Amino acid sequence: MPALPPNDPSVPPPDPAGARYAWRSLDRHDAARLWDDLVDWVWWLRDRYELTETVPGCWYRHGPVVEEFTALFAWWRAAHAAVDVPGQQDDAAMRRLADWHSDGLWALIDRLHRLTDFDRCRAEGCTHTSGFLHAPDGAAESMEPIEIEPVTIDADYAGDYTGDDVADADVVAVLGENLMLSAVVRGEATALDTDSRHGRYRMGGRLWSWSPILGGYIPSEDSISRN
Repeated sequence: MPALPPNDPSVPPPDPAGARYAWRSLDRHDAARLWDDLVDWVWWLRDRYELTETVPGCWYRHGPVVEEFTALFAWWRAAHAAVDVPGQQDDAAMRRLADWHSDGLWALIDRLHRLTDFDRCRAEGCTHTSGFLHAPDGAAESMEPIEIEPVTIDADYAGDYTGDDVADADVVAVLGENLMLSAVVRGEATALDTDSRHGRYRMGGRLWSWSPILGGYIPSEDSISRN
């Protein structure tokens, strides 16, 4: 391998702010921090832009997708930072936000099928692991889909919790507190009562409320499907 040429003093060093998005250059601490930021942002993105069907929950397992979303995340931050600078809210700064949507977000969504085969993941289950090159220990366990176990509810107690209508339901899902908090972290659930420990949550098109009798969250009566 030929020797590398000496550093050119006329060339400025890499921008530290930009380097923080270069996965292959990050140490373990910085990689873990970026991973947390990226995961939080992508779960928000999927919900905000209604992409949960387009970008499946296993996106983080796919290395090319992780890199693409990292670049999109960096662009999104830079675009918003330019708008937030006092006295610089000009047309060019505002245009960055529009460009991020047209040339960044939607352009990426259009080419996702060329990056990886999400359809195969849906049919066979995801077996990709390249995204974990950047993930901290325990990432798989913390981001796997939640399994909701159905349990039978005693009609004598169901009315005490959610009213007489729920007493007609033979089976409802019960979700433990830790699993609900994990769903919030992953962006799968939204807390509606942030000032209450056992407040309501919105998840999977349902409203979930705490049952002191069952010791977990169950769908509220107004969101349980009727036959």
